[in-house]
Amino acid sequence: MNYERIAPAMALDITWSWRAKKLPQEVREELARRLNALHTYFKEVRPSMKIGISRSYDGLVFQSYDGHVKLMLGVRRTRSGKWKMPTYYTIAHELMHLVQFNSDSVPGGERACDVYALARLPPRYIDESPTYLVVPRGRRGRWTAADARMAHVLAREAIRRRSGGLKRYATWWEREFENRAKASRRK
Repeated sequence: MNYERIAPAMALDITWSWRAKKLPQEVREELARRLNALHTYFKEVRPSMKIGISRSYDGLVFQSYDGHVKLMLGVRRTRSGKWKMPTYYTIAHELMHLVQFNSDSVPGGERACDVYALARLPPRYIDESPTYLVVPRGRRGRWTAADARMAHVLAREAIRRRSGGLKRYATWWEREFENRAKASRRK
């Protein structure tokens, strides 16, 4: 399948906020690895950004008028002492917001952001359910590789249908995902 990836991949120029600098080196390295892996699918996003840590949100992104980007990610230590990292999908969703800021070809809004992120990402990076699109009850906590493949295929089809004039393409995705999820349970 053809994914919109830059070749060869260009390493991001990451600057860390003062709070992010306090994270252990291995946590920052993992964040950088995830960002570099995903950035190749978002060619409209400039290759330099500041990474900060959010205590309230899983992800949040800002872009100044001169194009400087600050990506805030929810990284925290759990009670067991392990680090909770943002999912690949959460990071990709925030990068898609930057595409929305920088491109007229991607409509604004959270649901559109979900559809377009699902369409761009290879299913292996869709490691959780979309954030704003409605998915069937029980799927959010038990997202599978099959769900990711189906979400990706349907998102690409939804965008194709939008190009053909369908205005409620996100609603189409939700309805179709639910119908196919029900059908797969009956098998």
